[in-house]
Amino acid sequence: MLKRFLLDSVAERLSRFLTVETEFLTVYSLYSADGDYVTEEEWRHADESDRLLKFGAFSGARPEFQLSPNLLTYLRFRTAFRDPKFAAFFEEVAGSPLGSIAFSVHAMRTGDFLRRHTDALENRRLAFVLYLSPHWPPRFGGALHVVDHRGKASEIDAEYNALVIFDVTAKTKHFIAPIEPVAGETRRLSLGGWIHQPE
Repeated sequence: MLKRFLLDSVAERLSRFLTVETEFLTVYSLYSADGDYVTEEEWRHADESDRLLKFGAFSGARPEFQLSPNLLTYLRFRTAFRDPKFAAFFEEVAGSPLGSIAFSVHAMRTGDFLRRHTDALENRRLAFVLYLSPHWPPRFGGALHVVDHRGKASEIDAEYNALVIFDVTAKTKHFIAPIEPVAGETRRLSLGGWIHQPE
């Protein structure tokens, strides 16, 4: 975990963008759907053990914030991740050349979760997540658990402005603990994605 990954001002603008200016669509998936999204009705009628995830996925900026400086910060952040300096950083972490980057942005509310799975697909090499919810105590839930091939788990709290990177080819699985009712209306916000192997 890399703490205080961004300048405070950049983290604050990204956090505000995700908190106030962004729309999220609640998505659902089942293990039996091979990671594809399903309707809420299909998800609710499925067996509890088949439910893989429920959380908010980024669907865009709200219309009234299309010219927001916070949106501009978000777009610049995404562009910066494709900068050769960032590429060199991630390649040093991986110990090998890397390819393209895919982004995802999520908001998790009370009751949302992501059950145990692997990201070792679609030629992915590294997964990364940047936490952007200030004042998110561990008791709110939402910790990332990475489980190695022996079953040993590491628990990583969703600490504000911290970046977590892990190798998805290392025979690990991971899950996100449910968001607890004590979180109320506060959302666990994160920006992350995957860095692929070279083509």
